[in-house]
Parts: sequence; C-alpha cells; structure tokens
Amino acid sequence: MKALILMFAIYAVPAVIFFGMTIAAVRVSNRDLLLPIERGAWLLPGIVYAITPVLIYRLDMSAPPKGLLNLIDPVIVALLCWFVFVGRITLAIRRPHINRAAAYATIALNLAIAVAVVFFVPPLPQ
Repeated sequence: MKALILMFAIYAVPAVIFFGMTIAAVRVSNRDLLLPIERGAWLLPGIVYAITPVLIYRLDMSAPPKGLLNLIDPVIVALLCWFVFVGRITLAIRRPHINRAAAYATIALNLAIAVAVVFFVPPLPQ
C-alpha cells in the first residue's frame, strides 16, 4: 500500500505543477474550454500508473523488471499526459465545436499512456 501511495505521490508533484499551471492559464483567459470533469481527471493517470503493477501481479502476468531508478517513470507519465492536455486545449481553441469529444478522448489517451509507460519504458541500469 505504501508503494502505491509513493508512486502516486511521485506522479502528483509534477502533475500539480504542469496541469495546475495550464488550468490556471485557461481560467485567466476567460475561455470556457475545460469541462468540469477535467478539473480532477488529471489525477487518473497517476492512479492507473500506480495500480497497474498490482493488477499485473494479481493476474499472474509478468511485467518488465524495474528497480528504484525507475522512479522517473511517474514523472514521464505526468509530462506525456500534460503534452496531450496542452494539445487538447490548443485544439479546443481552434475548433470549439469538438471540445467535449476531444476532452473525453484526452482522458482515455492519458490512461493508455499510463499503462504504456509501465510496459514499454525499459528498466534503467542499476
């Protein structure tokens, strides 16, 4: 349980900075681009990233071996998800009629990114 909280906390620190900065900039611009669900959806990739190894273990699957040096992975998840979020905000500015669909697609893509980092980011040398 402590490992789950630690992995989520390592994700949450940069995510608060990245997403918080972007959400604040959108609010200051007085544009109605964010859906109410997006104010908290930035936490979901961190939760999914922390829970995925537990689910892999429970399903008796094998995951890539990772050590303590892979504590950079949650930061990678936060950064990649933030890039997707910024792209969605840019798309919403240019094409406001697809804002809702783009928001939900972004949330799904961010969850996929969290799972992909677990499987495809190689372990760092010890």
